[in-house]
Amino acid sequence: MRLFTNISKEIILGWRSHFFLLTVMLAVAYFLLMTFLIPEDLSTSTQLILLTENEEIARAIEASDRSSESSLSFVNSRDELYESLNRSFNSVGVIMRGDTASPSFELVFQGHEDTKTRELVKLVVAHLLHGSDNQPISSNSVQYLQGKQDDGLDIPFNKSFLPIFLMFEAVMMGMIMVFAMVFSEKSQKTLDAFAVTPGRVWEYLGAKVIFLMVLGIVFAIILTVLTVGLQAKYLQLVLIVSVGSFLSTSVSLIAASFYENLSQSMAAILTLTVIFSLPILSYYLEGFSPWYLRILPTFPILFSLQGAVFPHQGSTGMSYLILVAVEAVLAFVIAVNLYKLRIRRVRM
Repeated sequence: MRLFTNISKEIILGWRSHFFLLTVMLAVAYFLLMTFLIPEDLSTSTQLILLTENEEIARAIEASDRSSESSLSFVNSRDELYESLNRSFNSVGVIMRGDTASPSFELVFQGHEDTKTRELVKLVVAHLLHGSDNQPISSNSVQYLQGKQDDGLDIPFNKSFLPIFLMFEAVMMGMIMVFAMVFSEKSQKTLDAFAVTPGRVWEYLGAKVIFLMVLGIVFAIILTVLTVGLQAKYLQLVLIVSVGSFLSTSVSLIAASFYENLSQSMAAILTLTVIFSLPILSYYLEGFSPWYLRILPTFPILFSLQGAVFPHQGSTGMSYLILVAVEAVLAFVIAVNLYKLRIRRVRM
């Protein structure tokens, strides 16, 4: 019962301190960052979007296998052409006129291309029109946008940051905040005063862990809804964030117990943050998952978050979270005993 009372006090204090408002604002800020500052596609190859006024020209386009790295897409109207250009940063529109005997073309650039790039695109388009060695282009190399169904398997580059942001803020949010909270209460000797009450140390620390867990869940739900809507598995997302937040906060409680103020602990904070962030290497480098990354608790958390917010990418790997949950409980037990030891030393 005292645990719930302590949790209520932490939530009320957090509300009055505008922690929840800051959490919402932070989630919105990350959403705006993904939407407007991080591009959807970082592909370096140029995509040619073709609009032809004569179907015979489209069928007559020929190119050699080594002609270019550009991909071809066909559209049926100027509006569709402009929409496709807006969706792809590295795309150029090509409007073909005339017939196969005397074709002509108009290029629609984005405006950011330099002179060399524009000249290269002109050569590529001329090569497509006139062919090379009379070898027809393979039908598999042409993608028709009209009528193509989106299978939803490709994650835009900007949205691929969602699991990382969730891990940093929703899961690891408690790491820095718990340091600040512990040192503030150390200076006020709050824990020493709590020790003379009927309350127990695990109830006192547990309330803080659960409060930071609630903040993480609020952040995760808001950012995920804004980014992917209702496609995510929210029940699993809440569970993953809860386990990850519990672990990171408990580890931070252990580290904070060895320091007296925030300035002394900066090296420990940075070290923990870097170590817990290393699984990002495996996230963006497919096939790179050495043992020293897999043993980190944030490794299964990160990929579980990916599976929860992007269900079509595979399973959430929830079974691996059992080990993380065990580690979180052990870390919390160690933290409780360290703070009990500190109280005994103060009393002596």
